[in-house]
This record gives sequence, C-alpha cells and structure tokens, in this order.
Amino acid sequence: MKKVVIVDDNEMSLQGLCKNIDWHAIGAEVYATYTRAAEVLEMLKEVEIDLLISDIAMPQMNGLDLSKEILKAKPYMKIILISAYDDFDYAKEAIRLGVCDYVEKPVDFGYLTQVVSNVLAKAEQEQKALEQLRQSRPALMQRFYSDLIGASPDYAEFHLTDQAAYLNVDLRQNEYVCAIIQIDNSIETKNSFGIERYHVLLLTLLREVEHRFSKLSLVYCFTQANNIIVILGNCNRNNTNFLRTVYEQLSELNEKYEASPLSFTIGIGDIVPSIWQISASYENARLAAGFKFIFGEGHVFNIQDIRTQPSTPISFMVGHEDKLIRLISQKDLVGIREFTENLTSEWSSRYYDKNGIIASIYSLLARLIRFFYDTGIDTGLILESISDLFSKLDRYETVAQLCDRLYEICAQACNKLQESVETYHNQIAEQVMDFIKQHYMDVDLNLNTISSFVNVSPSYLGALFKRTKGQNISDSITSVRISKAKELLRHTHMKIMEISERVGYANQYYFSANFKKRTGETPRDYRAAVQGIEAAD
Repeated sequence: MKKVVIVDDNEMSLQGLCKNIDWHAIGAEVYATYTRAAEVLEMLKEVEIDLLISDIAMPQMNGLDLSKEILKAKPYMKIILISAYDDFDYAKEAIRLGVCDYVEKPVDFGYLTQVVSNVLAKAEQEQKALEQLRQSRPALMQRFYSDLIGASPDYAEFHLTDQAAYLNVDLRQNEYVCAIIQIDNSIETKNSFGIERYHVLLLTLLREVEHRFSKLSLVYCFTQANNIIVILGNCNRNNTNFLRTVYEQLSELNEKYEASPLSFTIGIGDIVPSIWQISASYENARLAAGFKFIFGEGHVFNIQDIRTQPSTPISFMVGHEDKLIRLISQKDLVGIREFTENLTSEWSSRYYDKNGIIASIYSLLARLIRFFYDTGIDTGLILESISDLFSKLDRYETVAQLCDRLYEICAQACNKLQESVETYHNQIAEQVMDFIKQHYMDVDLNLNTISSFVNVSPSYLGALFKRTKGQNISDSITSVRISKAKELLRHTHMKIMEISERVGYANQYYFSANFKKRTGETPRDYRAAVQGIEAAD
C-alpha cells in the first residue's frame, strides 16, 4: 500500500480527508496526519512516504514553503496542495515548485480521489523509470565516455559536466591518457570461434586491462566495434612516469597475448591535463595505431615515440604515377594489366619487406584519388575499394596478389571514368536539344552557334552529339523545324511563307523542299490532307 501523509492546521479538515476517501480502493493508506508543517519535516527524516497532501494556509510555515523544503531533499516526492484561495498565482507557484496538483476548497472528495489515484499511478511509473535508469547505469557510463572521446574540449565540458556529476566520475586527476586496442583478426576469430566466444575473449581482454591499471585513480575501458578504448587518469603530475607505466603495461599485455586467439595492435595517445581534452588523446591513439599499415600489426605504438622517429625515405619509381593515370584516362585495360605485372617484378627486386610496397601502392592510389577529385568525378566507390584493400592487407601473402587487387581497382576506375564521360556527353547532348527547341526559329542556328553556347569545339561537339543521339546536329535542327511547321500547318491558317520564316527558313522554296524530303508531301498537300481528315471527323 502507498503511504499518504496529510497536513492541515484544521482538525475537521483532516478528519474529512481521512474519512471521505476510500484509500484502500486506490491502493493507499493514511500513514499519519499532522497539524504543523515542522512535524512533517521531522517525520520525513525517518520515513519514506509516497504522497503528501497539504493545506496551503498554515501558521509558521505554509504549504508552499513546506513543499519547497521537501522537494529540495526529495525531488521525486509527490505533493498535492489544497487551498481555500481561488488565486491562480498560488496554483502557478505550486506548479513551478514541482507540486503534482492543486485542489481548491471546498474539497470535492470524488474529484480529489481521482487526483490522488492519478498522482500515485504517476509515482509508480516514475519509480519504475528510476529503477530502469539505475539498472542502465553501466550503459550510461559507456555513453558518457563514448561521447567524451568524440567531442571537442569546450563542447564536452559544457554538455557533459552534469552527466559526469550524475555518474560520479572523478574529475580531480592531474593527467589523463587514452589508448586504443584494435583487434586485427576479428573476422577470423568470429568465423573460427563464433560470435559469442569472440565477445567473451574481448571481454576477458578488457578485464585484463582494467586489472593491470587498477592502482590508478581512474580506469575505464569499453568496447567500440572491434576496439577496446582505454581511458586512464593519474593524480600524480609526472607525465614521464605515467606514460612509461602505461606503455610498459600494455607492452607486457601484448606479449602475454601473442599465443592468444586474439591478435591486436595498440595505440597510445598524448597526456592531456583535463578529461575534457581526452578526445585529443584518443585521436592521437588512433593515429598511432594506424602505423600498423607501415610497421605491421601486433605492436604497441606510442604517438610520442612516432613523432621523435625520423621518417624512413621511400624511393618511388619515377613516372609510374603519371603513367598509371594516363592508362586509366585512356581506359587501356591491357596496358594497365601489363603495368601491374611489371610492378610485381620491380617491387620484388626493389623491396625486401611488405611495408615499402604498401607505401608505393598508397602513393599510386592517392594520385588516382587526386585525379578524380581534380576532374570532379565522384570517388565514393573507388574510396571504398581502396579502404577495403588497406583493411585487408594481412590477407595478401604475395606481391602478385597485391598487384592483382591494384589492377581490379584501376579497372573499376576505368569503368567509373567511362560512366562519367557518358553522363557528361548525355548532359551536353540534352543541352544542345534544349537550345535547338528554344532557338529553332533563328535563321542563323547552326553547329557553330550551338558550340559557342555549350562551350565545346564544333568538331568535338558534332562527333559527341552524333554518338549520343544517333544523328548529326543539322538533322536535329531540321527535325525540330519540320515538327514545328507541321503544328502550324495543322492548327493555323498562316501562309506557307510565314510558316517557313516562323520555323527558321529564310527561303520558302528551300523550306518546301526540306519539308517534302522529310514527309513525302509539300506543305500545301500536307495541310490539305490534314484539314480534310479533320473536316471528315
């Protein structure tokens, strides 16, 4: 049963409220009644109740002040105020304080019963929601840190401070760092062990990380896709020792898991002085882990060590990038095949490891992307193929396999280029047709005037249009003019000479000759036949 407490300085009002409502029927009981607000405050220090019904006008402390004090400590307490004052300001103030309802005297007990029932139902719903919220606290914590690593410092501090306080996140650390553990063989592990076993292995690894850093004042780890994000905080301001400890622990972890079903690469970001700046450390951790494409998987990369290392010079073969772009521009698949086969032999003799070859392929594909960008061609599918290649580098065991994949991407680029060219040609041809339809009455309409409009040379435009539309431009002009002439012959009584001028012919006889050549009839005969059919109709 729900506990209800009633407070009113009028004993008769108290008795009326107790006796004229069937409390049991609405699942409640009157736990206690009071005539002074102070007594209620003392009682609430010891007892949890579900609903308080209070008069507003009471000596020493009125119902509004009592509600204010209670709701400061118990924001979910349900309160109904009763007053003899028919004053909207009282009701407005009660609502502002968070009171559930406001009932005027004299009390309609049937109405009050319904109000109490609704308030208790609302209280029960809120309790269920609170319980769900408490049960979802781990999910809220993960959401907080997930939002944190993706937000700028100013945005994070402004929008996530309240969330941090609610979740009791300790913000008193002097230094923070983020690391990322990228599972390199997630697909193979899932295929071999099943999805459930894979997640058990991932969770076991996460718990191992938490255990290794358990002496730190802040440790939080969570999974994100096939990665484990590690956020660490340290109270002692000593960047060198803190970062060394993190690196040593993660290196030991990496060595321990060498024989594990999971293979992973670890990136460690920069030390940052505030948790609101952890996104910068996270991005650096991702950048550090990304060096596995150059140095191989299964290592621990510290962003600070990477910055201090001189870049290894990679000697690219002169002219190869331009040659590949030329072959793709020409859509020469045979030439591209020969090009990639030559690369196989050249790279095999030039490099002694996979990393130099990967760097060369990256350079070639970057040049390809730049070519498409410069020409305004959509690179979406090409970028997906390139991304797919680099995400599956561990699957290529020979130079020949890698070069075969490079050929496939180049062939895809040729197809994309051909589609783009065809689209461009179709657009130009449609512009030409629109221009003809709008200017067919112009006597000077010809290939040269149209080519000036679409900004394409006459010879190129003529070939492009015929290949796209199946007829040359002059024939298209004539077709449009004859079609318009037919409309005028059918629907007007204009003279033949006027019609010829209207559709762009300076000479009536030349118009008649062209009309007969196209239709097999002179304009006059066509009009007579058409008008005869219409007359018969």
